Amino acid sequence: MLRVTIYQARDGMIVAMPVLHPRRPEVVLLRPGAVLDPHTIAKMREIGLYEVWIKYPRLDRLNEYFSAGVVQACAAVTGQIRMALDSVITDAHARLDYSSYRRAVSGLLEKFCERPKAAMFVHELGEGSSPALRHASSVCLLSVLMGIKLDFYLIHERIRLAAHSAKDVSNLGVGAMLHDIGMLRLDPAVRENWERTGDDSDPAFREHVQIGYDLVRDQVEPSAAAVVLHHHQSFEGTGFPARNDEKETAPKGQEIHVFARIVAGADLFTRLHQSGGPNGESIPMVRALKLIQQPHHARRLDPIVLKSILNVVPAYAPGTIVTLSNGHECVVTRWAPDRPCRPVVETLLPNGREGEPEEFDLATRTDLSVVRAEGHAVAEDNFAPPTRNAYDLLHGAPGLANRAAELLKQRKAS
Repeated sequence: MLRVTIYQARDGMIVAMPVLHPRRPEVVLLRPGAVLDPHTIAKMREIGLYEVWIKYPRLDRLNEYFSAGVVQACAAVTGQIRMALDSVITDAHARLDYSSYRRAVSGLLEKFCERPKAAMFVHELGEGSSPALRHASSVCLLSVLMGIKLDFYLIHERIRLAAHSAKDVSNLGVGAMLHDIGMLRLDPAVRENWERTGDDSDPAFREHVQIGYDLVRDQVEPSAAAVVLHHHQSFEGTGFPARNDEKETAPKGQEIHVFARIVAGADLFTRLHQSGGPNGESIPMVRALKLIQQPHHARRLDPIVLKSILNVVPAYAPGTIVTLSNGHECVVTRWAPDRPCRPVVETLLPNGREGEPEEFDLATRTDLSVVRAEGHAVAEDNFAPPTRNAYDLLHGAPGLANRAAELLKQRKAS
């Protein structure tokens, strides 16, 4: 399969993955096997679709990275988020359907378990939809992927729970779905100022976490409600809201619920990716990954949560078309978190050209690099781990993994 932007789509290409409606992602517009024609391509551009996955026989081995079931489960989650947002907008006393939200997240987890390699960040789901829906959907999907990767950490951090309960991320997903629901009750001018400036010091903006918490606290599980209240907390203790104590200080470090720490990371990364450009436009994935590691962002995040982002979000995802510094147009075929900007790529042969494609492993071909991806020049965005094991989730935290293993062993024996 090959990932092409809608402007790269051509007559006769065969759809490889379901094409979903950008404003109602639960609606399938085209199923695998559909053949693109000029009219269909024009309509897809008109409604704001960003990309389409097409069949490319030479790359059938990439199919393990993708799953129509995962895409449709993601769409089901997005559909539930859309209904939740709509209900809060139209009804001052909206009742939230917690059981439906949890079922949607559980369905997503089931599909991820069936196809582990397909459990990568579906970052463009909801492209063309409202900014609130697109953001909430992306934060939810990314939070769930991070939670799965951090199972050992959840066992360690949620020590009062049995291991199977501690690493259950269903309520993490529900909290992420609803994390910004309080934004819908803010004055539009406050929301517009936040979207334009990204300045979270405005007291009126900060009220959205309490407003959201008051909306959900009696309708979802406490761990999900904690996400809504605390997803703007900073690991260094400079977030909000403050605790109800004499000093009115914000919680920090492990005082913050681990689900809220995960969603804080997903929220920050998603904002950088979707609106980190000079005029609030989206930026390439690799640029967002580089930015989130800058000290002014990184210090706000749990270091293990930050590592998890780098383990589930590829700088250059398999199936993505990139241009190398030697001018070759290639497709990414493999990636690894310990070499995020040096994937394995394969040259794309022009139509009608005979011969075998050439493979470049950029981990060994240090004379080459990716210089263009996602329609952007990215030569200055490439980065490498600052130390050999910097992106290894267990490196630097072996005690956590060992303690989690001990707890798991003890609980199985009891």
